[in-house]
Amino acid sequence: MKFYIASGLPNAERVSLAANVLKQSGYEHLYDWTAHRDVRSCGQKRMREVSLNETRAAADCDLLLVLLPGGAGTHTELGIALAGDKKRILLWSETGEEFDDSGKTCVFYFHPAVERIQCSFEYLIKLLAEII
Repeated sequence: MKFYIASGLPNAERVSLAANVLKQSGYEHLYDWTAHRDVRSCGQKRMREVSLNETRAAADCDLLLVLLPGGAGTHTELGIALAGDKKRILLWSETGEEFDDSGKTCVFYFHPAVERIQCSFEYLIKLLAEII
């Protein structure tokens, strides 16, 4: 099974922790953007390369884990995963405020293919360890 984790740059440490748990459970990490972090000031060639790697990972994974909050790239990756073949999509929020219906949420968080998870990050790690 192959996985990819989408999230915003401020969550890079949590992405790495979650990735390690999934790798220990036997999943293959398709692309680790935390290794290079922010590439927006690295020139167009590098940004193109990273965008292609992230697109491929979101399209080819069996499991997409989205750690909120996320930015535009995170939501693009969620869309790519939703548009592709059936895969498991886990959408995590620590507070759940992203899931309320106040008009500030993203409608794709409620797509039938998305499993919303609200819990502490520590509990998410326990859930991920039991995922296989």
